[in-house]
Amino acid sequence: MSVDQLAWEAAVRHLFEDAFPYDATGPRRHEDCILDVLALMAGPYRIPGVLGGWFSQDIVDEFPDHDAAVADYAATTDRHLVAHLVGELHELHALPLDEGEYALAAAEVGMEVGSPEPFSYGAWLQAVAATLSG
Repeated sequence: MSVDQLAWEAAVRHLFEDAFPYDATGPRRHEDCILDVLALMAGPYRIPGVLGGWFSQDIVDEFPDHDAAVADYAATTDRHLVAHLVGELHELHALPLDEGEYALAAAEVGMEVGSPEPFSYGAWLQAVAATLSG
């Protein structure tokens, strides 16, 4: 790969808008950097826990549907974290991903259930960002 570790870490700090005092990137593992970015977004220093915390296998026991889970997240989460998640969802949606890659991204950040009908993963993630923005 043509990117050295220092350049990769600098790019990651820029991706996170230099907001974190500690960046744990790990090595580049894929020729396609999108796969490395998705792995990074699933790391411990990111906040997309909404997908794992609210969209686990237990969703059917806790919420009547996906919309109720999103509403609960919005009502019980600090507004700054909500805004940060919205930004990350917009950034994810801006990547040139196909539907399979959106499904992989959702799984990588902890989503254990499918997107609700009639949404694809990409469309649902975009709808979540719109809902949380409104």
